[in-house]
Amino acid sequence: MNINFVCAARNQAAADRMPRLFQAVVEDARTIFGEAEDHQWTDGRVAIFNADRMSGAWRPSTWYEDGAEIIAVSQPPIPVDHDTSAESYWQDVAPTVRRGEMGRLLPNHFGIHRSSDGSVRVWADTLGLGRCYYVITDDFVAASNHIGILTHFLDEPAETNKEAVGRYVLAGWFMLDDSPIRGIRRLRESACLDIGADGSVGFTEHTDLTEIVGQRSDAPDFDGVVDQTRVIARNLDALSVKTPALYLSGGRDSRMTASIWLSGGGNALVKTLGTLEAEAEIAQELMAAFESGEGQEVAHDIMIPTPGQITMSLEERFANAFAMWDGDAAPTNIKSNTRIPGSSAGLSIGGVGGEIMHGYYYLRPGDFEKVEQLENPVAHAARAFRGNLATDFAHGSMTGIFDFYYERAVRHGRPDIASLDYLYLTEKFRRWGNQALGSMAAIMLSGPAYIRACFDLTPQQRVDKIFPDEIVKRALPVWSQIRYYKAGVSDSKRSMKRKLATYDTDPEYFHEVFRSPRLWPEFLQQDKVEGFLDIIGTDEALPVHESWLNRALWIDRIDSHVADLNRRAREVRA
Repeated sequence: MNINFVCAARNQAAADRMPRLFQAVVEDARTIFGEAEDHQWTDGRVAIFNADRMSGAWRPSTWYEDGAEIIAVSQPPIPVDHDTSAESYWQDVAPTVRRGEMGRLLPNHFGIHRSSDGSVRVWADTLGLGRCYYVITDDFVAASNHIGILTHFLDEPAETNKEAVGRYVLAGWFMLDDSPIRGIRRLRESACLDIGADGSVGFTEHTDLTEIVGQRSDAPDFDGVVDQTRVIARNLDALSVKTPALYLSGGRDSRMTASIWLSGGGNALVKTLGTLEAEAEIAQELMAAFESGEGQEVAHDIMIPTPGQITMSLEERFANAFAMWDGDAAPTNIKSNTRIPGSSAGLSIGGVGGEIMHGYYYLRPGDFEKVEQLENPVAHAARAFRGNLATDFAHGSMTGIFDFYYERAVRHGRPDIASLDYLYLTEKFRRWGNQALGSMAAIMLSGPAYIRACFDLTPQQRVDKIFPDEIVKRALPVWSQIRYYKAGVSDSKRSMKRKLATYDTDPEYFHEVFRSPRLWPEFLQQDKVEGFLDIIGTDEALPVHESWLNRALWIDRIDSHVADLNRRAREVRA
């Protein structure tokens, strides 16, 4: 993670305290992630820190300074509508930021812009995929992609946000503008936090989502999607230091992404998880059919994980995961070694984002006909958030959520069934993969042309999954003749027998959490958890059983982590 941070003192007493707190922020960042370029700037009222630690991944710096103006970003935002280069990058991007046209930049970043007049703008990307959190008190306004360092600016000791954790248990990610800690909030999609030179605070939006999701009669512009996504791919290739890793499975979404990247001439190390043999065979068939262009460097690697490759204990994995993400991440991250990435990590690209073109919440036969008759289509998604293991408290935390999201969808021009796709776009979209957790991941399926085309599909077209087929036909036609692969229950059982599940890799730690629980029984029913613990010892174990048990492990860690953050805050204030 490339830590990006800003704070502004709102009165003189706060300004007097700020140097020590700013020093603590820098110390914490270095303790967790190591030293890097470490850009620091302060005028006594505002302090900005950017680690600029991804020089081994990105060619452009994440810090731009021109006189009294500063732009600091978590990772270089990628232009979506024109080609750029490492040499011209900031000359291209700085004017875009000044004009507030962040909708022209690929999501998965957050930025800080200090203008020459002393005002500061903190912005989240168009879809809120990049990590950005903030604290506002009478004394300070502070924002960062790292939750832990923001606890220094709370008025009171940090406290676990149990309502937010309740929603997390049912969703698998922190919903709304929640974070695991009360008083620290997530800056939502397209939002700007504006801090005046006088310490005043306001919220605006840099992009109206209605422009890319609102209801209209236009047909999807598949050619436009290919053209814009190729611009994105070229820019990613030009701005990354190492040959990017391009993930290819047997499914539709990664095939679509890979077809655009490879057909556009980008270099790539194509990677396929070989856990399921049939899927690996399809990936090999795809790569055998691909002919690289002149000067294009492409290699294909099939990775077959083994238990011996997982060398870190669960305690080590959790320590690193919570040091980086403070609980706001997916529990799947602790299934294997969880290392704190160095500055030389390479760019990774996958098929994340494809679900919004498939009608995720109304896939079953007859679903969309039924949903179209509902006064509030978003309420149909409630079944996906039930969670039979969850306690009444966890279920109660979801009260009013689906009404809230339908109102937001209507405000952005989707009173119809696509309000369910809006829910996915503004919520679950950011949950997948490690793209929201690192500083060297790109989500190609997040450009405005792609989002616009997804919301121009009819419900039947989404359910029929025509989108990826249309793109592959245009980008790499030879791939459109090769079959897809989708894992079934028997495949899932075979994968579990490889002994790669969390409880196989460190059974002692795993079972101790359930023998001596701390926080998880408030959110998960103990008798049902015990039933899952019985199942994982049999041949009937499925990934869903591991997933729920990992969720229990994860939330159990939150309270002790918050206690650690409070100990550090007391040290600093002593």
